[in-house]
Amino acid sequence: MLTIQNPKTFDWANMPLSDCCEGNAADAYFTLKLFDLICEKLDPKTMQLVENVLSEANPIFADIEYTGMDVDVNTLEKVGKGLRDKNIEATDALYAYAQVHKTDNLSSTKDLIEVLYTRESGFGVYPPDRTNKGAPSVSAPTLKLLLEFVNEALAKK
Repeated sequence: MLTIQNPKTFDWANMPLSDCCEGNAADAYFTLKLFDLICEKLDPKTMQLVENVLSEANPIFADIEYTGMDVDVNTLEKVGKGLRDKNIEATDALYAYAQVHKTDNLSSTKDLIEVLYTRESGFGVYPPDRTNKGAPSVSAPTLKLLLEFVNEALAKK
Protein backbone atom coordinates (compact mmCIF):
# COMPACT_ATOMS: atom_id res chain seq x y z
CA MET A 1 0.00 0.00 0.00
CA LEU A 2 1.21 3.49 -0.85
CA THR A 3 2.00 5.73 2.10
CA ILE A 4 2.66 9.39 1.52
CA GLN A 5 4.77 11.16 4.10
CA ASN A 6 3.82 14.72 3.14
CA PRO A 7 1.03 15.17 0.57
CA LYS A 8 2.06 18.81 0.00
CA THR A 9 5.53 17.88 -1.24
CA PHE A 10 4.71 14.49 -2.81
CA ASP A 11 5.36 14.31 -6.56
CA TRP A 12 1.85 13.30 -7.71
CA ALA A 13 2.67 13.80 -11.40
CA ASN A 14 5.36 11.11 -11.39
CA MET A 15 3.50 8.56 -9.28
CA PRO A 16 3.70 5.04 -10.77
CA LEU A 17 0.50 4.12 -12.63
CA SER A 18 0.08 0.94 -10.58
CA ASP A 19 0.13 2.93 -7.31
CA CYS A 20 -2.33 5.44 -8.77
CA CYS A 21 -4.71 2.65 -9.85
CA GLU A 22 -4.44 0.92 -6.48
CA GLY A 23 -5.17 4.18 -4.64
CA ASN A 24 -8.14 5.01 -6.85
CA ALA A 25 -9.54 1.50 -6.43
CA ALA A 26 -9.20 1.76 -2.64
CA ASP A 27 -10.93 5.18 -2.69
CA ALA A 28 -13.83 3.80 -4.72
CA TYR A 29 -14.12 0.68 -2.54
CA PHE A 30 -14.21 2.57 0.77
CA THR A 31 -16.50 5.27 -0.60
CA LEU A 32 -19.02 2.61 -1.63
CA LYS A 33 -18.73 0.90 1.78
CA LEU A 34 -19.39 4.24 3.53
CA PHE A 35 -22.31 4.94 1.21
CA ASP A 36 -23.88 1.57 2.05
CA LEU A 37 -23.40 2.15 5.80
CA ILE A 38 -24.97 5.59 5.60
CA CYS A 39 -27.90 4.34 3.51
CA GLU A 40 -28.66 1.67 6.13
CA LYS A 41 -28.99 4.37 8.80
CA LEU A 42 -31.22 6.74 6.80
CA ASP A 43 -34.97 6.50 7.23
CA PRO A 44 -37.15 5.92 4.12
CA LYS A 45 -38.29 9.57 3.90
CA THR A 46 -34.71 10.78 3.87
CA MET A 47 -33.86 8.23 1.18
CA GLN A 48 -36.79 9.55 -0.89
CA LEU A 49 -35.35 13.05 -0.56
CA VAL A 50 -31.92 11.81 -1.65
CA GLU A 51 -33.30 9.89 -4.62
CA ASN A 52 -35.92 12.41 -5.81
CA VAL A 53 -34.24 15.74 -5.11
CA LEU A 54 -30.52 15.43 -4.53
CA SER A 55 -29.91 12.80 -7.22
CA GLU A 56 -31.76 14.94 -9.74
CA ALA A 57 -29.55 17.91 -8.85
CA ASN A 58 -26.28 15.98 -9.21
CA PRO A 59 -25.85 16.63 -12.96
CA ILE A 60 -26.37 20.35 -12.40
CA PHE A 61 -23.79 20.53 -9.61
CA ALA A 62 -21.40 18.29 -11.55
CA ASP A 63 -21.63 20.64 -14.52
CA ILE A 64 -20.96 23.65 -12.28
CA GLU A 65 -18.00 21.87 -10.69
CA TYR A 66 -16.59 20.89 -14.08
CA THR A 67 -17.19 24.10 -16.07
CA GLY A 68 -17.44 26.62 -13.27
CA MET A 69 -20.25 28.99 -12.48
CA ASP A 70 -21.02 32.24 -14.24
CA VAL A 71 -20.80 35.16 -11.86
CA ASP A 72 -21.72 38.72 -12.69
CA VAL A 73 -18.76 40.61 -11.23
CA ASN A 74 -20.67 43.91 -11.06
CA THR A 75 -23.54 42.35 -9.11
CA LEU A 76 -21.08 40.58 -6.83
CA GLU A 77 -19.29 43.86 -6.12
CA LYS A 78 -22.62 45.59 -5.38
CA VAL A 79 -23.63 42.83 -2.97
CA GLY A 80 -20.20 42.98 -1.33
CA LYS A 81 -20.41 46.76 -0.94
CA GLY A 82 -23.91 46.47 0.52
CA LEU A 83 -22.75 43.90 3.06
CA ARG A 84 -19.70 45.98 3.99
CA ASP A 85 -21.91 49.06 4.47
CA LYS A 86 -24.36 47.13 6.68
CA ASN A 87 -21.46 45.72 8.67
CA ILE A 88 -19.97 49.18 9.20
CA GLU A 89 -23.36 50.59 10.25
CA ALA A 90 -23.94 47.74 12.71
CA THR A 91 -20.44 48.15 14.17
CA ASP A 92 -20.89 51.92 14.48
CA ALA A 93 -24.21 51.37 16.26
CA LEU A 94 -22.44 49.22 18.87
CA TYR A 95 -20.13 52.10 19.76
CA ALA A 96 -23.19 54.07 20.89
CA TYR A 97 -23.37 51.85 23.99
CA ALA A 98 -21.49 53.09 27.05
CA GLN A 99 -20.12 49.58 27.60
CA VAL A 100 -18.19 49.76 24.32
CA HIS A 101 -15.22 52.12 24.42
CA LYS A 102 -14.18 54.03 21.32
CA THR A 103 -10.80 52.27 21.48
CA ASP A 104 -12.34 48.77 21.46
CA ASN A 105 -11.67 46.71 18.36
CA LEU A 106 -14.80 44.59 18.01
CA SER A 107 -12.94 42.30 15.60
CA SER A 108 -10.51 41.44 18.39
CA THR A 109 -11.31 38.37 20.47
CA LYS A 110 -9.59 39.92 23.49
CA ASP A 111 -11.58 43.17 23.27
CA LEU A 112 -14.85 41.35 22.63
CA ILE A 113 -14.32 39.14 25.70
CA GLU A 114 -13.71 42.28 27.78
CA VAL A 115 -16.79 44.09 26.45
CA LEU A 116 -19.15 41.13 26.84
CA TYR A 117 -17.86 39.27 29.88
CA THR A 118 -14.97 40.62 31.94
CA ARG A 119 -14.83 44.40 31.91
CA GLU A 120 -16.37 45.93 35.02
CA SER A 121 -18.14 48.58 32.94
CA GLY A 122 -18.96 46.07 30.19
CA PHE A 123 -22.18 44.19 29.56
CA GLY A 124 -21.42 41.65 32.30
CA VAL A 125 -22.92 38.72 30.41
CA TYR A 126 -22.22 35.21 31.69
CA PRO A 127 -20.36 33.30 28.95
CA PRO A 128 -22.61 30.49 27.69
CA ASP A 129 -19.62 28.62 26.30
CA ARG A 130 -15.87 28.39 26.80
CA THR A 131 -12.93 27.55 24.59
CA ASN A 132 -10.91 24.34 25.01
CA LYS A 133 -8.47 26.31 27.15
CA GLY A 134 -11.29 27.55 29.42
CA ALA A 135 -11.51 31.16 28.20
CA PRO A 136 -14.93 32.69 27.54
CA SER A 137 -15.89 32.02 23.93
CA VAL A 138 -16.77 34.64 21.34
CA SER A 139 -17.10 32.18 18.46
CA ALA A 140 -19.89 32.72 15.93
CA PRO A 141 -22.11 29.98 17.44
CA THR A 142 -21.64 31.46 20.93
CA LEU A 143 -22.47 34.97 19.73
CA LYS A 144 -25.55 33.60 17.96
CA LEU A 145 -26.61 31.92 21.22
CA LEU A 146 -26.11 35.20 23.12
CA LEU A 147 -28.23 37.00 20.53
CA GLU A 148 -31.01 34.43 21.00
CA PHE A 149 -30.87 34.98 24.79
CA VAL A 150 -31.08 38.75 24.31
CA ASN A 151 -33.99 38.46 21.87
CA GLU A 152 -35.86 36.14 24.26
CA ALA A 153 -35.32 38.54 27.16
CA LEU A 154 -36.53 41.48 25.08
CA ALA A 155 -39.59 39.53 23.92
CA LYS A 156 -40.56 38.83 27.55
CA LYS A 157 -40.58 42.57 28.38
